Amino acid sequence: MRRERKENKEQKTNISRRMLFVAGGQLLLSAVLVGRLYQIQINQSAAYQKLSDDNQFNERLMVAPRGRIYDRRGRILADNSEVFEVTMVPAHVDNIDKLLDKVGHIVRLTPQQRSDILEQVERQPDFLEVVIRSNLTQRELARLAVRASALPGTVFERRFRRIYPQGALLSHITGYVSPVTAREVSENRRLRRLPGLRTGKSGLERSFEASLRGREGQERIEVNARGKPVRMLTDRQAEMGDDLHLTIDIDLQNFITNRLQQGNARPVDLSSSEAQRGLMSNESLRAHIAAGDDKIFKDAKDNLIPPESGSVSVIDIRTGAVLAMVSLPSYDPNIFTDRLLQRDWSRVNTHPRNPLLNRSLSGLYSPGSTFKMVVMAAAMEAGVISPRTKIGCSGFFEFGDRNFYCWREGGHGALDGTQAVAQSCDVYFYQIALKTGINKIHEMARRFGLGEVSGLGIPGEKIGVMPNRDWKKARYGTSWTPGETVIAGIGQGFVLTTPIQLAVMTGRIATGQQISPTIIQSDDLDSRKFEPIPVSSDILREMRRGMRAVMQGGFGTARRYDLPDYQIAGKTGTVQVKRITQAQRDAGIIDNIDRPWKERDHALFVAYAPYKNPRYAISVVVEHGGSGSSMAAPVARDVFAYLLGREGV
Repeated sequence: MRRERKENKEQKTNISRRMLFVAGGQLLLSAVLVGRLYQIQINQSAAYQKLSDDNQFNERLMVAPRGRIYDRRGRILADNSEVFEVTMVPAHVDNIDKLLDKVGHIVRLTPQQRSDILEQVERQPDFLEVVIRSNLTQRELARLAVRASALPGTVFERRFRRIYPQGALLSHITGYVSPVTAREVSENRRLRRLPGLRTGKSGLERSFEASLRGREGQERIEVNARGKPVRMLTDRQAEMGDDLHLTIDIDLQNFITNRLQQGNARPVDLSSSEAQRGLMSNESLRAHIAAGDDKIFKDAKDNLIPPESGSVSVIDIRTGAVLAMVSLPSYDPNIFTDRLLQRDWSRVNTHPRNPLLNRSLSGLYSPGSTFKMVVMAAAMEAGVISPRTKIGCSGFFEFGDRNFYCWREGGHGALDGTQAVAQSCDVYFYQIALKTGINKIHEMARRFGLGEVSGLGIPGEKIGVMPNRDWKKARYGTSWTPGETVIAGIGQGFVLTTPIQLAVMTGRIATGQQISPTIIQSDDLDSRKFEPIPVSSDILREMRRGMRAVMQGGFGTARRYDLPDYQIAGKTGTVQVKRITQAQRDAGIIDNIDRPWKERDHALFVAYAPYKNPRYAISVVVEHGGSGSSMAAPVARDVFAYLLGREGV
């Protein structure tokens, strides 16, 4: 009995221990579960909420509208227009080919567009958007929206397209935008998350890309399990880029463009029978029309010709403001905004005269006789000549075993500096250049802005060539020769400048100040001050007297193109591109108009006006235009007449 009670007691004790262990285990497990729940729901709630959001929301960046570009009077040069697009996120599309088939039955998708879409899908992560069609019409948008339920993974969006209302008128200044390139993406991978983004590729669009682009917005799209948008949550609105105000005057730019295109020719109606017959027989003219030129003209010998090519730059020399900067031929920047069509690219790329070249900043030309004032200034400063020094011209200058000829057969006789500039005597400048030396000419030229970039900030500007002894040694490894100094004395040989540099040089001669051009309008523009040029007032006075003599008297090379009410001070230049062969001379082919276009001389002219109260400086370059006095000078005269008359000077 006692033994039985003992066994029962031991059994109860064992049961109690087991229950205690079970209870302890349950308590421990509960504590672990409670602790884990606390950790998940309290400590890590933010992290799990983010994971949940990632499953429920698609985050994307929104392209901001670009800042607009205006001219000096507030007229639009570059703007944005609304466009509608249909996009897709490949990760939310089961079968991209079937989706494109469906979209293609609703709106037109060309084989090339389809190929581009598939290529982009392969190239980028599947969570990034791909544009299926852009520039949807209202009808196309409505047709797609009605069938939206059958197009899983697609989104309809409003975006902004860059437009240039002035077309080709300012393309070399504004530049253009186009879709981002693979190189841009490799340098900034964030750009991949901005579908539809266009970036500046040339001109001011490129220079001011950072400020014009603005700040992208950010939004989240709530999607269902099939990737269909349910609602959108905007976290940050896109901020439009900064506007850009230029000193350019559209009216002046347009006037100069039309005037330079015409040159000395007469316009011909393209639809006339005369024009049609000419196009049938003239292969070169047909090439221009096929490349996009919409004007033809008739020259002095009744030949049908395309528009002239070249550059005209106009600067307000009181402030340095660039009022016009024309480069012809030009191109329409609107063709680059979306995917560039092969047809459009071919028209630009095959144009006989390279419309993509900004001749005002990147065209390199020998300045010819427009350089002679600088040579005279260097010679006067070196003591080689004085204002009264006369040098005889018999029509050529014999140096070494070579004759250097003057443009005037038979020569000019004895001339002083003012007369030599007025009549553009080559022999006078051959001799004073040789006595002055190339290094001193180089130093003087730099003071007038030659061989230096203008500072306008437009990409692609060339510095030109203002040679000296060290330059040739570094460039060619050979020594400078005296004969090269002789040629440099008339602005040829190695000497190369840009049209904008010639305009700056002219403005500095007129004012005696180191004016620097600007194309950006600012509140303090009218108060800009410039340092004086380190050149004596006596030398500047002789340079100006020579330029004024060009426009008047019985011998000035541009005497027929003065404006008596204002008085212009100018300098002509005619730059030989190819020497006339003896065979051509024997055949009587010596006039520019009788030679092939590419073998004709360049026509140049620089000037400022009014003479007594200088306000504007101009440079004119007509490529293969012939004589500077007969082709470039009348263009400048007409520009001054328009500008000075309009401004009431």
